Amino acid sequence: MNNPKESIVKKKIYVISCAVLARDIKEVAREMGLALEYKFLEAGLHENPHKLNQQVQKAIDHISDQKDADRIIIGYGVCGKGTVGLNSQNVTLVIPKVHDCISLFLGGDAAYQAQFKKYPGTYYLSAGWCEEKAEPVSRRRGRAWFGNRQLVYEDVKNAHGRAAADQTFAFLNSWQKNYQRAAFIETRSGQAARYEQMAKDMADEYGWRFERIKGDQGLIRQMLTATQSTSGILVVPPGHTIAFDPVGSTLTASPVWDPGAGSAAQETDWVVPSDRPDTDQGLKIQTGLGIDAGGTYTDAVVYDLENRSTLCKAKALTTKWDFTLGIENALTQLAPDPLAEVSLVALSTTLATNAIVENEGQTVGMLLMPSPGLDEHTIAYSPKAVIKGRLDIAGREKTPVDPDQIRQIADDMIRRQNVTAFAVSGYAGAVNPAHELAVKQILQDHTGLFVSCGHELSDTLNFETRAVTAMLNARIIPRLKHLLADLEQVLDRFDIAAPIVVVKGDGTLMDAAMAKKRPVETILSGPAASVAGARHLTGRTDALVVDMGGTTTDTAALKNNRVRLNEKGSRVGGRRTHVQALDIRTTGLGGDSLIAFEKGEFSIGPGRVAPIAWLADHRPGTDAALDFIKHNLNRFTTATKKIQVITATGSVNLSHLSAMEAKVMSLVTQRPYSIEELVTHTGVLTDAGLPLARLEERFAIQRCGLTFTDLLHIQKKFTRWNRKAAKTYGGFMAFLAGMDMEKMIHLLMEKGIRRLTLELLKRQLDDEIDPDGLTSCPVCQALIDNLMAGGSPDFQVRIDLKRPVIGIGAPIGFFLPDAARTLGAKAILPTDADVANAIGAITSDVMVHRQIRITPGHQGGFMVEGISGTRQFKDFDAADAFARDTLVAKVRDSGRAAGTSCRTVTLSIKDTAPKTASGDPIFMERVIQATLTGRPDRVIQKAIPA
Repeated sequence: MNNPKESIVKKKIYVISCAVLARDIKEVAREMGLALEYKFLEAGLHENPHKLNQQVQKAIDHISDQKDADRIIIGYGVCGKGTVGLNSQNVTLVIPKVHDCISLFLGGDAAYQAQFKKYPGTYYLSAGWCEEKAEPVSRRRGRAWFGNRQLVYEDVKNAHGRAAADQTFAFLNSWQKNYQRAAFIETRSGQAARYEQMAKDMADEYGWRFERIKGDQGLIRQMLTATQSTSGILVVPPGHTIAFDPVGSTLTASPVWDPGAGSAAQETDWVVPSDRPDTDQGLKIQTGLGIDAGGTYTDAVVYDLENRSTLCKAKALTTKWDFTLGIENALTQLAPDPLAEVSLVALSTTLATNAIVENEGQTVGMLLMPSPGLDEHTIAYSPKAVIKGRLDIAGREKTPVDPDQIRQIADDMIRRQNVTAFAVSGYAGAVNPAHELAVKQILQDHTGLFVSCGHELSDTLNFETRAVTAMLNARIIPRLKHLLADLEQVLDRFDIAAPIVVVKGDGTLMDAAMAKKRPVETILSGPAASVAGARHLTGRTDALVVDMGGTTTDTAALKNNRVRLNEKGSRVGGRRTHVQALDIRTTGLGGDSLIAFEKGEFSIGPGRVAPIAWLADHRPGTDAALDFIKHNLNRFTTATKKIQVITATGSVNLSHLSAMEAKVMSLVTQRPYSIEELVTHTGVLTDAGLPLARLEERFAIQRCGLTFTDLLHIQKKFTRWNRKAAKTYGGFMAFLAGMDMEKMIHLLMEKGIRRLTLELLKRQLDDEIDPDGLTSCPVCQALIDNLMAGGSPDFQVRIDLKRPVIGIGAPIGFFLPDAARTLGAKAILPTDADVANAIGAITSDVMVHRQIRITPGHQGGFMVEGISGTRQFKDFDAADAFARDTLVAKVRDSGRAAGTSCRTVTLSIKDTAPKTASGDPIFMERVIQATLTGRPDRVIQKAIPA
């Protein structure tokens, strides 16, 4: 039985509100028969949000201490964010989701926006406003307000003179110029006629239009009775705080955060050991074959992984029309005995990048499930369609997908637009991929075609970026499938039965089977392999890495054994993807960059040509082309473009040629021709009439000219091909430039070194500023000129890079030592730097990286986002434990699919918890990231016959 002496405390409903709302709140409460306890604060606190926050929080704390409150109703809106951070540990708070009291009088923000659109410059009044303002029409002529002090014109004039008074009052009353209307909001409060007249008087005083607007107390009614959040009312559970959602521009509730919440929350990184320790040992890979099919050369290396040594290596020109030809040419040069011992093949390739840039691949149908307000026009792509199925920003279903509609659209796309694959992306799909997965299953069951989902490739919240990434992935699948199939045939001809792994853009590996489904992840794999190779060959964990190839120079920064990923995603072929790739700077400077002379100036790159030394070594008839140039040198005194030489590549894809294209091909197939000689033999008026662009795009012809490779041949520093032809052609350029050839070579090499020096400096600055401003800033240019020149008589600029610079790529040794010396850095040129990309490919690991988010629930509690179907938890520790367990399982499954048996997972957390004005942290989100790294041993296990 209850103790009769025991008193029962009846719970009360309290209201803390701006006094402007007092009349309306009391009237509504009286009509609804509500017994409320009131605390009205002075009007005008919204002008000082910090003071508003302090006074309301003080009132909340006072009520909370009495321990008799059922809930506290806050009669304010956003009010300059003065209500953000308000909280109570033991009482529920209720607040309208409006920006200010005007919206409350009108019935909500939507009604206010409608009035604002009609008359942006409106001065609003209501009965409550008029009651609380001592003199609502006091801003008449002769009076003005300065803070809380009322000034009288005559007083100011008498004290400071007429000019000062006029200037002061013009400034203080300038607010009047922003208004064109005075509007009285009628909410059925008492004495409406009296207060309405005040509004009319104000309109007359300032020459404004007057209007009477019918108010709406509906939102005030909801506020006084709400026990759950709605579209217009926010209910804040105990232990939560009022926060501002900048995306929705509204108020939301977030838990007041305990920094110790969640197991191991104090740690930033910790390891979840393997649940099967024996699998982490894996199979040892003794000998591997690394292949890098770069933009200019294809490198191949047989590498002893246990002893970290190169057994044999080779280079061949990349054959972009058929990558496997270049690969086969490189493998032919390798020693057969080490090649026979290969147990794993790793490939890095530019194929995916090239396919995207060149807009090649199969036709993909894009199916979109956008948020409200967005339609198919938000993405410039065709064919596409918007389908049913909507999630809100938290991943909760608003409308389901329609299987019949999906099947109908798929059939139509296949019939009308020859679609052979699909890409699916939906708003909030990264939060809850359930809809994307459902659409994928329907499409696969109905069509049997490949389907790529946005969430599978990216966890960005931008569904448009995920849609483009999924489309590009689906489009280039046949290209990589064919490459890997052709590579298997090439390996079979060399009796290599080893399985294949592919380098991703983040420098890690994945099984070829996965690469066939996710080829978009291999974009920029070449530069990523170069960084991996530099790290492996030197053992350095903090350094700048520079890779100079035939076409480009790529630079990256190693810090704490990692290279920063490009958070925004890689941009390829003018399209933003969200493929995780290393943050690498690329510039058009390489060993085969075209050196041209025009209007008295030399230029280097960015275009790549084949060296004349190579041309003469590989194409009979080069002498005839050079003889023509020699006997017509006087034609080329203004520009050297017409002495560039064209030769056939041997590509067999020469269908659908125009008559002029066929004529050019007929000539250059016989022997190389300079552009000027082609003009002569084809009968066109100028070189602009030669159809070279499309032939180059199809890799049918190769342009040749003076390059750094030729200069090195002339200097006898590199003598792989025909030095005599390089020297002859170099003589032509020196003659046209009016220079001694030795002086010309020195000038050009210095230009190359300067370009590399500047690129390294930009790489160093890239983490702090936009370094490309160096070239547009006159002061920067003057300082850089001084640095490059070693100083002037007046001063000397000096830079000392703290990190060494690792140089890789065939030509790098001729440029890096001088560039690094200028920057006060140590240059490291490792053994086998010329094939570092291929070594990086075979020595890389499989790595899987995933993340899950925990966010506040809309009715209190916590939500776990990033898995199929959102999960709601009342307790944070339960949400945290579920998120970790789920994430670890996902990463282990993905690691197995990617080709590793490793099951050890590293977890890290990042909490976002800004503090309120009172110093309490507000929980916004916890991001849990999981990483698994291991050797690609499973691909070998699968390849071993049972």
